[in-house]
Amino acid sequence: MKAASLPPRQRQTVIDQDFDVLIVGGGVAGLYLLYRLRGLGLSAVAFEAGSDVGGTWYWNRYPGCRCDVESLEYSYSFANDLQQEWDWPERYGTQPEILKYINHVTERFSLRRDIRFNTLYVVRTFWTDRTLV
Repeated sequence: MKAASLPPRQRQTVIDQDFDVLIVGGGVAGLYLLYRLRGLGLSAVAFEAGSDVGGTWYWNRYPGCRCDVESLEYSYSFANDLQQEWDWPERYGTQPEILKYINHVTERFSLRRDIRFNTLYVVRTFWTDRTLV
């Protein structure tokens, strides 16, 4: 059976490329890590089980879902201009608004290009002694 005819979660993707870091997850922490690693000059790729970014905020879409931490405290603080350009409509963000914010950050810093979606697990990786610190 060809990979293209398999459902998205059963397709195999072969990445024949070297990366300094492999990140598991495209949620809030995974996106921040991807951003920081780029800033350090490291190459990285993130693998996300879902079909888009957001992690918990992508998966949990039940009525009334919101954050129990104030929106300003939950937002990224690594870029002052990012904080200035985003207006939180409520003190405690709702799931749709938080997901909208996460997508905005993803686009703003071009993070999507280094994320592989619909990836449940990594079968194997290889490294050599020269890559160990």
